[in-house]
Amino acid sequence: MNKIKTLCKTILVSIALILLLVSSAALAATEKSPKITETQISTSGYAIDPDIYGDKIVWTDLSNGNNIYMYDLSTKQETQITTTGSAEDPDIYGDKIVWTDLSNGNNIYMYNLSTKKQTQITTNGEASEPDIYDNRIVWKDWRNGNYDIYMYNLSTKNETQITSSPDNQMPAFIYGNRIVWRDLGGDDDGWEYHGIYMCDLSTNKKMKITSSGGQASYPAIYSNRVVYSIVRNGNEDIYMYDVSTKKETQITPTNGLLSDPAIYGNRIVWKDFRSGNVSDIYMYDLSTKTETRITTNGEAYAPAIYENRIVWQYDGNIYMGTVPQPKLPVAAFSASPRSGKAPLKVQFTDKSANSPTSWKWSFGDKTYSTQKNPVHKYSKAGKYTVSLTVKNANGSNTKTMCGYVVAKK
Repeated sequence: MNKIKTLCKTILVSIALILLLVSSAALAATEKSPKITETQISTSGYAIDPDIYGDKIVWTDLSNGNNIYMYDLSTKQETQITTTGSAEDPDIYGDKIVWTDLSNGNNIYMYNLSTKKQTQITTNGEASEPDIYDNRIVWKDWRNGNYDIYMYNLSTKNETQITSSPDNQMPAFIYGNRIVWRDLGGDDDGWEYHGIYMCDLSTNKKMKITSSGGQASYPAIYSNRVVYSIVRNGNEDIYMYDVSTKKETQITPTNGLLSDPAIYGNRIVWKDFRSGNVSDIYMYDLSTKTETRITTNGEAYAPAIYENRIVWQYDGNIYMGTVPQPKLPVAAFSASPRSGKAPLKVQFTDKSANSPTSWKWSFGDKTYSTQKNPVHKYSKAGKYTVSLTVKNANGSNTKTMCGYVVAKK
């Protein structure tokens, strides 16, 4: 009987410890999540498909036909960009807005905010879903009886057909010299396979990003990173492929239906149905390896991100969430004594702000230290310039003091 009581006590203590560890882990995860400031951008109740660049947000408004609207965060002014009542799929880069207009077939148009000039990019009536980066516009085009990817260069005024596969290619996204898209082809066994492909315009080479074993959709690209969703083992999750390392990483845990990823810098956002039949926007920060739930009211769709601003549609309006910018370390230090007869022993003290995690000291006599608060001896007389570089997960900062320590003869 005593053995049974002891065993029961041990089990209860173990359970309590497990619950404590779980609750502590959950608390730590909650504490790491930044507080999101949410702002309602549109008010019509018919706004969808937002995109953002800098201080400007664009979307499609269905309140009087389909038209493109823009909101400037710096001036707090809303502007109607189109008047045809047939515009959709807006995208923005710098002072240029592109969209699809359905008034005479499907064609791509562009509006330049600086010159206030509208330009028709395509004329065949088979183009849709444009994306823009710098002076290049890409879109999907049905002119050959299946969807192919085309590109228009605003500088050279040349149009280029990027794909010519008999399979459907859609949609396309561009960053720098790289274009990514989804191919609705078949794999080697004849099964339907949706793969993500990329074209490097600098080399004119095309490559498959994803391997077989799942249906991939919704590609997006930023620098060397391509994000997409894949259905594997009955779940749709967010993955990332690094072009430079050729490595695929699963970003989200396997837990349901996740799609529509977008990426900017180290942050990835997506639409997430893990809570059931409602969708919320989540974010993953690659630098801190933390996941944050951006929305909690359900029915949030179509996320887009620029720097620390995330936009999405909810209940017929466009909303924006602002993520607090990570705090970079600010290097600062003191020394005691700062002058004296050589050999001079000096105690250096780190006084940097924002929790640095590593230190690199240069004492000015071709010697260094990675200690937080090192002691250094100057053997020869002279004036020495001291610098300290500190780092944390968000970046680095350097403080340099010229002639800071004087060792006398």
